[in-house]
Amino acid sequence: MLDARLDGLATADDRLRRATLRRSVGVGIQGAVLSLFAGAATVAALLAGFGGLLGGSLPGPDFAVIVLVPMAVFEVFAVVPAALGAWRQVRSSAERVADAVPATVPREIPIERDADTAAVAVAPAVASAVSAQPVLRLTGVGAFWPGATEPGVSGVTLRLGPGERVHLAGPSGAGKTTLAQVLVRFLDYTGSYTLDGVEANTLAPSAVRRFVGLCEQQPWLFDDSIRQNLLFARETASDDDLLAVLDRVGLADWTAQRGGLDARVGERGALVSGGQAQRIALARALLADFPVLVVDEPTANVDEAQGDRLVRDILEAASEDGRAVLLISHTPVPDELITARVTLPD
Repeated sequence: MLDARLDGLATADDRLRRATLRRSVGVGIQGAVLSLFAGAATVAALLAGFGGLLGGSLPGPDFAVIVLVPMAVFEVFAVVPAALGAWRQVRSSAERVADAVPATVPREIPIERDADTAAVAVAPAVASAVSAQPVLRLTGVGAFWPGATEPGVSGVTLRLGPGERVHLAGPSGAGKTTLAQVLVRFLDYTGSYTLDGVEANTLAPSAVRRFVGLCEQQPWLFDDSIRQNLLFARETASDDDLLAVLDRVGLADWTAQRGGLDARVGERGALVSGGQAQRIALARALLADFPVLVVDEPTANVDEAQGDRLVRDILEAASEDGRAVLLISHTPVPDELITARVTLPD
């Protein structure tokens, strides 16, 4: 088995190496051809104008323009190979996405409906009935993953009001993450899920996500700076706002040590630890100012000592503004940090 895996890895490495080599050769040839033509055009312009310059019929400034025009034109054309390469990459990525997405949306996935459908037609009206800090209620909520024959979660009943901190626990496979996907309307549900008495399935999913935010177990960080990763939540935030929210989640000193907001986090957060990624995701959620915040397994990628500090910091920072917090975690949480507990059966 190991030999087969190693052979497969070697084959993939060889394919990647050959593809990279072909791309490099192609870029080199394109650059050489453009340089050759640019040089030839410049020499031609120089020869064409030199006689006029010597004969006095062509002023010096005009001669300079004639010589420089080919350089300027080919400088523009020099970006064409790079643009074509980027276009091929984007097209290839789009084709992979198209292949992965089903032709029809599974019924378990809620979608933004057309403007003339009943659900969206009433959405503005019912959304106005949801307060700035809504009370979230679940009654007998269940959900299926697409294609599944058994529910991913079922029979969940809980209440989450402003300032409350509820710990949702349960063994692996009990449906904790499934429930998190339901709360932000990535999955449809059975039973009743209301915000201030308004049934969530009468709202467009994007409207629900303006009230309920999710910090995922493995938060997505973009291969960019700390600043840009935070600005996705609130693009009008100033650097002072960003530094303040980083201080709230315990990352002020860490950010300063890395050189400030311009420090990069790497592809998918490769340059930060699991705990730091969770704190950046929390900072992003605080900037977005969700009235209800769902935090899914924040300690999954950190050791026990760091996990205890992380949970405490999350609950304290997230609830400072009267925000409701649903902490999904299979690990124990001290009683003084929460207002209620809900345990899902196995």
